[in-house]
Amino acid sequence: MADKQTKQPIDDNVKDAEISETNQAGQKKNTEALIWIALLIVILLSVGSIAWFYQQLLQQQTEVDSAVDKQSTELSSLTQQHRQQFRQLNEQQQQLSDRLDEIANKKQFSNAELMKKWALQEVKYLLDIANQRALLAHDVTGAIQALSIADKQLESIADYKLHPLRALIAEEIMSLQSLASLDVTGMAIQLQVMANHVNDLRVKKGPEVTSASSDDLAVTASSDTPAWKQAISDIWQQLRSMVVIRHEQTGEAAVLVPEQRYFLYQNLRLQLESARLALLNADESSYKHSLSTTIDWLNHYFTGQQRDAMVNTLTNLSETDITIAIPDISGSLNWLEEYQQ
Repeated sequence: MADKQTKQPIDDNVKDAEISETNQAGQKKNTEALIWIALLIVILLSVGSIAWFYQQLLQQQTEVDSAVDKQSTELSSLTQQHRQQFRQLNEQQQQLSDRLDEIANKKQFSNAELMKKWALQEVKYLLDIANQRALLAHDVTGAIQALSIADKQLESIADYKLHPLRALIAEEIMSLQSLASLDVTGMAIQLQVMANHVNDLRVKKGPEVTSASSDDLAVTASSDTPAWKQAISDIWQQLRSMVVIRHEQTGEAAVLVPEQRYFLYQNLRLQLESARLALLNADESSYKHSLSTTIDWLNHYFTGQQRDAMVNTLTNLSETDITIAIPDISGSLNWLEEYQQ
């Protein structure tokens, strides 16, 4: 009996130990499972990180390759442009070298030849001046002078090859000398001087102006006149006092206020300027019309000795025929241009 009682606790202890060992074994298995799971997670994370870094590395490599390709293309284009520029520079250098060789192989001009070329350029300039004076300004005298100077310049060159040119110039001088002498420049200066002295002219004084006397025109109001009638009468007297009566007895110019005189002077100056421009353009119709208008205005609006002198000058100018058929004197200029080619 005692043995059974002693054996019973031992069995219980053994069972407890077995249960404890079983629990410990289960816990150990759970721990190992957790460790493997954690290890697997770490491995998966490592693999994912490696894959992500590898993908980023590939992307960066692609971008670098693209940038390198782009720079390589640009560099190739720049290299091609530089080669083309170098080729053009070489061609230009070769052309310059050929030009220098050509100049070096040419015969050097002597001092006499240089002087001749310079003298011919002066002759050409003088012939241009002669044509301009004759055709544009209708200045026959100025054209003859320019042609004469050109002929003397050709005489100093003493080249028999230029004799045909001197013959043409002599013919042109003769044709101009056959025209009636007309001092266009002098006539234009006279018109300009008169225009500058327009303000010195004295305007005619018109007839005396009389005004109705307020005493003669006044209506005497009686003391018993109503106030409203008296007011109307006063207004009427003031209006009548403003009325002026101008007696036109001799047909002289009316009195001009300062503003009117200013415009009169300006219009007279414009007529003289129009006559001067018509003279320079050989427009005889406009020229004589402007002079006639100016003379009429001077006689009608002005008086004095200066007016009389200006009228006499304008009358003489209006009697001058400014229409002159200018001959063609371009033959000598054309011959010289062909000779210099």
